[in-house]
Amino acid sequence: MQATRRNLVQLAGAAASGILGANMSGVAIATAAQLGSVSSAQPAIERFTIRRRGVGLRGYDPERAFAGFTLFSPLSSSNKTVYLVDMLGKVVQTWTMPYPPGRGTLFYNGQIPNESHVGQAPYRGGAALEMDWKGRILWEVNHPDHNHDGIRLKNGNLLLICQKPLPADIAAKVRGGRPSSEYDDGKMDAPYLVEMTIKGQVVWEWRSWEHLDPEQDAITAMQDDRDVWTVANGVSEMPDGTYL
Repeated sequence: MQATRRNLVQLAGAAASGILGANMSGVAIATAAQLGSVSSAQPAIERFTIRRRGVGLRGYDPERAFAGFTLFSPLSSSNKTVYLVDMLGKVVQTWTMPYPPGRGTLFYNGQIPNESHVGQAPYRGGAALEMDWKGRILWEVNHPDHNHDGIRLKNGNLLLICQKPLPADIAAKVRGGRPSSEYDDGKMDAPYLVEMTIKGQVVWEWRSWEHLDPEQDAITAMQDDRDVWTVANGVSEMPDGTYL
């Protein structure tokens, strides 16, 4: 069976950050029967989590597991490798990326630091790209405010979570959080969404501060820093075309 955007999601269960391959039509996927046939002698699953700690194959129950592959990239500032492993933990393919991993879904979100507050944060992004099976970059876009997540939309465009400083008059009205915990003497960031083409053209933006009330939609935890007003960690396109 050939990997498509839809079945790659199903086959890459437990995928972590830095995931790529939005349209990997050339990826040959082993069938459940093929994976199950080589695993009958594998160790059973240890019930207690603490005993399963470590690296490598920790156990495999082919009767209960969904057969497929896991696609992941270790979240490290020095790592630029994406791994595809089978049910037995064997590495079947790797990709060397131009950037360390950001937060990914089916294409690759990379980190490009810059001098801004969000550009120095551990959740920074900066790049979104698609790479094929042989490591060829098909396209790449950059955005200095990109952070946390980005997805490929059904219309072929990208939707990126971005973040930039709030207008000063709005920041002054935001309630909640630890007093005087803003950055750079009173600045606060806020998230916004950016829809871009794969050629880098911005076609739509949604700014959180234009839709939320700084007094009613307060920072609810009194111990939280006031360096950001609301946080967006992930974005998804729903079947009806709306965004979650």
